[in-house]
Amino acid sequence: MSPRDRLRELLTCDEAAFPASARSFLAAHDGDPERVAEAEADLAELVDLPSGAVAALSAHERDLCRRLWVLDRAPLGITLAGPVYQDNPVVYVNETFRALTGYSLSAVRGENLRLLQGPDTESAAVDALSEAVEIWEPVTVELWNYRADGERFRNRVSLVPLPDDDGMLANWAGLQERVDG
Repeated sequence: MSPRDRLRELLTCDEAAFPASARSFLAAHDGDPERVAEAEADLAELVDLPSGAVAALSAHERDLCRRLWVLDRAPLGITLAGPVYQDNPVVYVNETFRALTGYSLSAVRGENLRLLQGPDTESAAVDALSEAVEIWEPVTVELWNYRADGERFRNRVSLVPLPDDDGMLANWAGLQERVDG
């Protein structure tokens, strides 16, 4: 099962299946299964989200953020963006994303991740991402992105559409991984 498929399974499973699904995801990525136990001990806690930001999130987004919080130290950058009808603003990014890009959560929250693009970002990869968002399909591309300090890095990006409780596309989960290039 691909990381994208594992993440989709984790984010869309029911509450009862969530702890086992999270442990499976973390184990598959050399993550720390103890994070699941820590996160489950305090379900209301959301890393780096001030109370005003939490109140602005839908119940669905709060649940997704809680699930991503479990993965804060996963070895892949993980993002949650949405709602889709508002240009996919960032809701949450994990610690690995912050280390990879040099952007804090407060710097990217509410922004579209196009802010990682720069002069060498390949238009074909950007077009593939745009098309996937337009037709609500998962996609994986490699492209040049830029850190907050302007340093260029090769990034493998996967986008996964996430439905809300009614089955309508509400958010996007993203996986980012630095690759040699």
